[in-house]
Amino acid sequence: MIPTQEIAADVLTLVEERRISIKTAVARVAGRYDYKIRGSVHAYSIETLRRLNAIDHFLRRTVPKFDLLNPFIKNLLRIAVYEMKYKDVHPALATDSAVRIVKKRNPKLVGLVNGVLRNVEKLEIDAENDIERISLNFFHPEWFVKYTIELLGKDEALELIRANLRQPPAYIRVNELKGSIEGVLRYLENRGVRLSPTFMDEVFRVESYSVHPASFDWHAEGKYVIQDLASCFVSHALNPEPGDVVVDLAAAPGMKTSHIAMLMENRGRIIAVDNSEERIKRMKSKIKQLGVKNVEIKLGDGCRFSFMADKALVDAPCSSTGSYASQPNVKWSFDWRKFEGTVAVQRKMLKNALNGADEVVYSTCSIMFEENEGNLNAVGARVVKLDSPFSRGIKEFRGEVFRDWNRVVRSFPHLHNSSGFFISKLKGDER
Repeated sequence: MIPTQEIAADVLTLVEERRISIKTAVARVAGRYDYKIRGSVHAYSIETLRRLNAIDHFLRRTVPKFDLLNPFIKNLLRIAVYEMKYKDVHPALATDSAVRIVKKRNPKLVGLVNGVLRNVEKLEIDAENDIERISLNFFHPEWFVKYTIELLGKDEALELIRANLRQPPAYIRVNELKGSIEGVLRYLENRGVRLSPTFMDEVFRVESYSVHPASFDWHAEGKYVIQDLASCFVSHALNPEPGDVVVDLAAAPGMKTSHIAMLMENRGRIIAVDNSEERIKRMKSKIKQLGVKNVEIKLGDGCRFSFMADKALVDAPCSSTGSYASQPNVKWSFDWRKFEGTVAVQRKMLKNALNGADEVVYSTCSIMFEENEGNLNAVGARVVKLDSPFSRGIKEFRGEVFRDWNRVVRSFPHLHNSSGFFISKLKGDER
């Protein structure tokens, strides 16, 4: 049997080299193993990535050229440090496991791995200031710590950062195109899944399970999906009705598109647009699985795609700063120059949507003011008030005032047990 640590090191290497999600990497590397092994590998991978800056803080103090190491060895060391510093594995056992693996994979580096881990065992966090201390002890980039303190105040920023360290709850969205709410609930409860209702009739929080609900046949058959609570609300904010013409300008992988189709009872017309052939291929498979029949899928640029519709959704590509709890690897790949380019794309998509639809829902899985309230200011959007149990928007940030703060919606991990989302409803341009 291959040790969990070895498989997890391969997963982390794939995530680092290919820039793919942990879920995708685990499926590729560990897909042939049973669900218990896959679960263990996923846990090791995600918990190591969650703490990556602190783990690398220890390793760089021990190995000056740490970043130049063989990628597999680098990630094997990270997993061993995770075990000894954060998983309560005795340091000698963590070191021994890593040494056994490296003997098999690259025996010339046994001495290096053994020496590095014995040195790391003696180290503690060494921070030079309060921001670095928070960053290293709560496993977030320093820029994010500074930004959230400025956005929310120190106390709430720390609550958000702590919440990002917890695995978020799973939510079930019943797909009423293929199954009834009552039938799906009975099916899952009979299999030991305990659920509780949310403010949306078809969405339920998973309280406990013996086997994850994503492992059951009805999930594969599309009778329910696993989808974040705030993500589900985006489609409700659009309020699509049977007979509407709806355009989704950043549609792949199709979760919100399929939800919109369900709310429309598979009637009317949905045009789902995405600029990636690979994502469109996956979306077509997902749409078919979920029994959606009123969607036309188009390869196109959401910034320029010409259309006329009743309603449009811009669930924009974004920094994903609201998804750090479920996708911790995203924390370490943020780039300000790329961020500025993303904001520019969001504004183009938003302007295009407002030009083509009577009503527009604009959403991101980001906490950043620039991607959210700032974009609505930039395009001069006319904001319609949304009601929900979530929070309201940000009134002011870095001298920029957002007057419609009480009309838009924000969700936060520390307040709502969901990803961080921004959701707004807008009137289209007068034509």
